[in-house]
This record gives sequence, C-alpha cells and structure tokens, in this order.
Amino acid sequence: MIVEEDSFGGKFLIALPSLQGDFFQHTITLVIDHSDSGAFGLVINKTADLNLSDLVSTDFNLPPAQLPVLLGGPVEQDHLYFLHSTEKSYTDSYCINGDVTLTTSAELLDDLSREQAPENMMALMGYAGWAAGQLESEVSRDAWLIAPFEKDVLFSTPLAERPVIAARNMGVDLNLIIGDTRQH
Repeated sequence: MIVEEDSFGGKFLIALPSLQGDFFQHTITLVIDHSDSGAFGLVINKTADLNLSDLVSTDFNLPPAQLPVLLGGPVEQDHLYFLHSTEKSYTDSYCINGDVTLTTSAELLDDLSREQAPENMMALMGYAGWAAGQLESEVSRDAWLIAPFEKDVLFSTPLAERPVIAARNMGVDLNLIIGDTRQH
C-alpha cells in the first residue's frame, strides 16, 4: 500500500528521454490521484489544436476569447476535463491541492458563458492512467522525473516550456539528460 509520503498525487511527472517515440515524449503530467490501485493524471502541455468552442454546444454561448484544448492523455479522448484555480468549486469537483481543482461539471461552462469562470483554467481531452504498480515501475526505470507542483508552471508557463521550467525549478537541466535507448 502506498502511504501519503510516497504518493505522486499532486506532483508533476516530467517525461525523460527514455520515452522517445511515445505519446508522452516531451510531456509534463499532473498526477491527479495515485494509490495502491493505480494512478490518474493529465498531460498539461500537449495541444489538441482545438478550442473549447469547437467542442461544446452553442447553447453555452461561450465568450469570444478562445480557450485552447489540450490532450490530457491517450485514454478516453472523448471526455472533457477542466483544471482550474480553487476560488470556485463545482459539483463533482476534486480538489488536488490548495491551488488547483479538477472538474468535469457543465456548471463550469455555464460560468464561462457568463464570464464568471475561475481566473485560471484549462480544458483537456482524455487522461493518462496507470495500473497498480505500473507508474512506480516506470519511475524506477527512469522514464519519469518527479517534480513538485507549481501553480505558475501549470497556469502561466508557455506549453512547450513547462517540462523544462518544472525541472529547472528543482535544479535539473533536461538538456543534460541523455536517453537510454536500450529496451527495458
């Protein structure tokens, strides 16, 4: 059983070079939940080349400002998730930490259409999931760098810079890590 201190929940996973050619190459993932039964996370830097208005019904009357949609992961890409700052909470919201909440509620879309949405938010399609012990195994094979959560990385840093900045903030230069090309 994973104890709280050993949980990756609420932390970033930064893909290391051993994930070359994989969906997760050059990504950073926010781990939403991690327990002895597996892990659930959202990739926070991979664009879907869509805007939220492309996906939701015109009934919501979204404001003209475009909200880009990210690919949250390779699983169930027909599901929409929102990460947002914590000043608002919705039905079925999951508070990840004091700075970010996960929501799947259409109430957030109602607030967005009324320009009352949380200050910081992002829309994501799909998620990343790991079976029991899978993420721990990948971490032990140096597939991931575990980094502390930082609100600025999530909401203020440009997408392409998120993995590099999160690693740099903990003293790691991703450019100096050489990938192991052997099969694991």
